[in-house]
Amino acid sequence: MMGRLVVAGLVGLCAVVVLAPDLLRLERFAPFAEMLALRPMAAVCLLLVAVGIVVAQPGWWPSAAALAAIALAAAMFVLFSRVVPSGFARALNFASGQPTLSVLSFNVFDGQADVPSLGYTIAAERPDLVVLPEAGERYRQLLLTYIGGLGYHSWTTGRPQEPDVNGVVVLAAPSMGALRAQVLDAHAKFAWIELSGGRLGGVRLVGVHTAAPVSGSVPAWRADLEALATWCQHTATPIVLAGDFNATLDHRELRSLGCTDVAAAVGRGLTGTWPTSLPAWLGVQIDHVLVGGGITPSGARVLNLPGSDHRAVLARVTLPDEPAPGPSQ
Repeated sequence: MMGRLVVAGLVGLCAVVVLAPDLLRLERFAPFAEMLALRPMAAVCLLLVAVGIVVAQPGWWPSAAALAAIALAAAMFVLFSRVVPSGFARALNFASGQPTLSVLSFNVFDGQADVPSLGYTIAAERPDLVVLPEAGERYRQLLLTYIGGLGYHSWTTGRPQEPDVNGVVVLAAPSMGALRAQVLDAHAKFAWIELSGGRLGGVRLVGVHTAAPVSGSVPAWRADLEALATWCQHTATPIVLAGDFNATLDHRELRSLGCTDVAAAVGRGLTGTWPTSLPAWLGVQIDHVLVGGGITPSGARVLNLPGSDHRAVLARVTLPDEPAPGPSQ
């Protein structure tokens, strides 16, 4: 029996490494940063393994119990933080009477996303702001041929002849007024873009595309998320961060930013946005709309648009009555 208890302890330790490498601070290294994004699916798999052990080898129940306990703890953490709507999101439910803002975020996969479908979605949903990672000047011009009549203003971090994958395009509905755009290029891999002024008032919107936490790029990924934390922690500045963060709420780096994930706040935090080759319930949510500085979530949907390996996130948020002006970064 002692030998089986020792094995159970080792099995439990392995389960912690797989499901919670952040507890051991292993998420700072590849491949653990990538493994964390798979925590919901891994927890389900380990629960099934625990059941299989009990059925096939009842004498090894200590190992099954260790696996099940750790997997259940991980599953409860995931469910309660991303599926149960927060109180303020339930209370608002689009009916607060305060000013709202709708934001569409969609990684267009190196400019390969179907332009007519995206144009139709924008025409049908009329989001106030649109953030398109992996879109440059070429994609911006293509999209304008389909939505030019809608009056959207547009900006891009990309330069002519530069690959779309390096750019971020941001669109603003004509109702947003005269906005100011500033390219923020002091980041690890991709330039970001900030919108301010007009109907945004003191609110800032930043279109984001972070480095991915793959081998050799984890430090750049962490640096990008640390840069975002400076926005979220500036509580006097209402902020909307939208785009491809290459991180899920399983990553400590994203959870600790200080901003609220809109999809998770309204109970949609487990709908996968990547990859589209997997069903949404099996994918990972790395595309987000985050808010801070008094902005509160009102609703979110994940949309399937053809041509990209990402799904789009359409979020609605409620703005403070009188947004406080904040300094640009």
